[in-house]
Amino acid sequence: MLLKVQKLSEKYYPQIANLREHFHQFPELSFEEFQTSQKVCEVLENAGISYKKGIAKTGVLAEIYGTKKSDEKPKCVLLRGDMDALPVHEESGVSFASKIAGKMHACGHDGHTAGLLGTALILNELKDEFSGCVKFMFQPAEENYGGAKPMIEEGVLENPYVDAVFGCHLWGLMQENTAQIITGAMMAGVDSFDLKFIGRGGHGAHPHTTIDAVLMAARFVTNIQSIVSRRLKPVSAGVISVGSVQAGSSYNIIAQEAFLKGTVRFLDDESQAILQKGIEDVAKAVALEFGGEYELDYHREYPPLINDEFGAKIAQKAFLQVLGEKNIITKAEADMGAEDFAFLTRARKGAYVFVGIAKDKNKPVLHHSPNFAWESENLKVLMQGEAMMALEFLNS
Repeated sequence: MLLKVQKLSEKYYPQIANLREHFHQFPELSFEEFQTSQKVCEVLENAGISYKKGIAKTGVLAEIYGTKKSDEKPKCVLLRGDMDALPVHEESGVSFASKIAGKMHACGHDGHTAGLLGTALILNELKDEFSGCVKFMFQPAEENYGGAKPMIEEGVLENPYVDAVFGCHLWGLMQENTAQIITGAMMAGVDSFDLKFIGRGGHGAHPHTTIDAVLMAARFVTNIQSIVSRRLKPVSAGVISVGSVQAGSSYNIIAQEAFLKGTVRFLDDESQAILQKGIEDVAKAVALEFGGEYELDYHREYPPLINDEFGAKIAQKAFLQVLGEKNIITKAEADMGAEDFAFLTRARKGAYVFVGIAKDKNKPVLHHSPNFAWESENLKVLMQGEAMMALEFLNS
């Protein structure tokens, strides 16, 4: 089976590489992927693959049914690729650089979309090799708003019922021709918060008449660091980062208000609850200490991405055939980045895979950087791995 998949990946590679370059030149931000999804539909239609469009605004769901006869109940597997770009001005110097100022595929989603199309074309020619159904989920808005959840809410996991989900991320921190598939926590969950401290402004020479919002903000930033070190178990992972603090208008005016934005990362639900409560407690305590007020808007974003044992074994077996055992990483720490594929693995069994794209592991390709660049040849590994995961699951 692998030889057939490899042969077809070579057949479709020129088309898929051209598609990757097209998507890269015309990046679209979250929930704005109208041209991208239109191009996806054109490719599917030309191949005679059925699809539905306009799911969660710009999402596309394609389906291929196998024709192999089987006495067992047919299964359904879903493969997912995300389509959105980032608000980054490209400086990579590649010949197919973004033509849209201030927008760039700086995380590999151009490859995810093109690669999933290639996988669909491969499996469309191998329908007689499997029974059941393969769904191809072209998802909007992974970067910012979480397009997976609304697509699930609009029924992509039903009719037919999806039994397992698999996804891949082209990963710049790993060398080419390697794949990482671990059991358990693969990526962190993420929350965010907006916090406003409200004090009483006044003259810098008369601090006793004021309530200093800047000092409240500073105290909060300092105090929350103890939440991870003193509230979480030492063996648990957690991160709280304040990425934005805005306050004041002049050197001699004590600010009346301070605005903070932060992110929270965790690997399990228990840690999430502890971190959220800690932030709420510290914000309340700081405001009380200084006699001010506060407004906290805490946002639940993505849950942790957990690979279950069954899904991980299917993915490992598939990529082992493509890359060889020595190039498969099965033991690694979870990455504290977040991925809304987590909503899919919460709803169904399955796994997520990192596919290496760095020429040199000592010179990683940095995601979300204006210099992010990788070779399209890596799409062959992506296509072959995705196709083999679907076939391994359906024929297992």
